[in-house]
Amino acid sequence: MKVYIAARYSRKVEVSTIAAALTAHGYTVTSTWHDEPHSADAQLADLTADDLRMYANRDLLEIRMCYVLLFLSESDQSYNRRGGRHVEFGYALGQGKFIAVIGPLENIFHHLVGVYRHVDLDSFIKEWNDGPDWAYIGHGPMRK
Repeated sequence: MKVYIAARYSRKVEVSTIAAALTAHGYTVTSTWHDEPHSADAQLADLTADDLRMYANRDLLEIRMCYVLLFLSESDQSYNRRGGRHVEFGYALGQGKFIAVIGPLENIFHHLVGVYRHVDLDSFIKEWNDGPDWAYIGHGPMRK
């Protein structure tokens, strides 16, 4: 199964570890942003506008390639002024992708039918590896 991982850029080292774990369980990870050569604390101003456009377009392509977007949410105590992961979530939602959230539900869109919550990576792997009966109904995914 193809998975795109959306998370804060500052978590890219952790996301690389998650990507390796998913790959070991037979998943194909379509996201590659976590393999970029920039440090986890890189700022947008550290890159050129051309680089930022290229990365954004690549991310959207990789979301279109996935079956499920795995969204690593944050607690309400964390601070992040960027928020590209929320755009990725919305784009995947608009594309009719399955979405799985690991962590707390951060906003109203995380409560939609077709968005599945998991407490950790192990529960995601177990549920999705067990091959639940999924079906597309209407404009988005729902569990039968």
